[in-house]
Amino acid sequence: MLEIKNLSVSFKDKNVLQGLNLEIEEGKILGILGKNGAGKTTFFESLYQGQKYSGEILWQSKKILRENISYLETENYFYPYITGREYLSYFSNDKLTKTIELAEKFQLPLEKYVQYYSSGMKKKLALIGMLMLDKLVNILDEPFNGVDFEGVHLLYDIIRELKQNNKLVIISSHIIETLFHTCDHIVTLENGIITNTFEKSDFESLNHFKFV
Repeated sequence: MLEIKNLSVSFKDKNVLQGLNLEIEEGKILGILGKNGAGKTTFFESLYQGQKYSGEILWQSKKILRENISYLETENYFYPYITGREYLSYFSNDKLTKTIELAEKFQLPLEKYVQYYSSGMKKKLALIGMLMLDKLVNILDEPFNGVDFEGVHLLYDIIRELKQNNKLVIISSHIIETLFHTCDHIVTLENGIITNTFEKSDFESLNHFKFV
């Protein structure tokens, strides 16, 4: 279980996160909804141990370590003169065959330099690399941004497979429907505070929320 206890982050005079408390079990998918500036990225950076915070983030009752987590950021940087295949080979040669099969499903030109990839293709490449890490906790920050229709449905399948493998997944998205398709629970984050928690049976009530 992932336990987040009184998580707070402040920058100068601004409180970005204010006393967040969450418990998420393995094999569950949590969606985070919030406007730009609500604190989603700061929350993810804190989970990933890349941001100084107060409070506790525990995995299996111990302080979480970065080695337990994989993190797909909204924007991903790639060295331009590297091919997709070379990029993926850095993660794990043991899983490269299965990974190349996934890349083919995403229609990624692995022999091309990444500088010629579209933003959606870069997102898919980063996602495949993240999956190769095979971590217990997986953070997906706006994974559907820039991804085509077919890619979105492949993403649905990948997220479901993570769930079946008892992985914990946390997703943010401005597209509410994508969270409806994938999540067990959804929380709303407003001004650094979790204001609501929704179960699957209550998801339809989220349709009136505006998160732009």
